[in-house]
Amino acid sequence: MFSEKALNLEEHELRETARALPPPLKHQYQLLEQRHLKRPSTYRALNWVFPTGIHHFYLRRWLRGLITLSLTLGGLYLVYASQTSAFGLMVLMVVVVIEIPQLLNARHLVHSCNNRIMAQCLEQVQRAHQAPQQEPAP
Repeated sequence: MFSEKALNLEEHELRETARALPPPLKHQYQLLEQRHLKRPSTYRALNWVFPTGIHHFYLRRWLRGLITLSLTLGGLYLVYASQTSAFGLMVLMVVVVIEIPQLLNARHLVHSCNNRIMAQCLEQVQRAHQAPQQEPAP
C-alpha cells in the first residue's frame, strides 16, 4: 500500500523544495503547512473512539467517510429496529474488518495525506508568487 521509504523520500524532496523558497514565501508556506497538516494520533483516536468513519472526514476523504458512516448507521438500524439483526451484525462486522487496516496503517495514511498537503501548499505559494501583479485601475 504505502512504502515508508517512498513516503520519507517524497517528504524529504518536498521539504528541500520548501527550504529553497525565498524567506517571505517560506514563511507563507510554513503558515499554510501548520494550518493544514494532520496528526496520526488524532486519526487513530478518531478511528478507535468513533468507528463510524469520522476519521475519514478528518483526512478529507468525504466519500469513504460517508460510505462507512452509512454502513455503520444502517447496520445499527438493522440490529435494533428490525428483525434482521443477524444481517445488521454482519454489516457491522464488515465495517470493522474494513476499518482495521485503516487503524493499523494510520501513520502511513496520514503521512501520505500530509505529503499531498505539503505539495498543495508549495504549489499554492509558488502560484501566488508567480501570478502577475496587476496594477489598480485609476
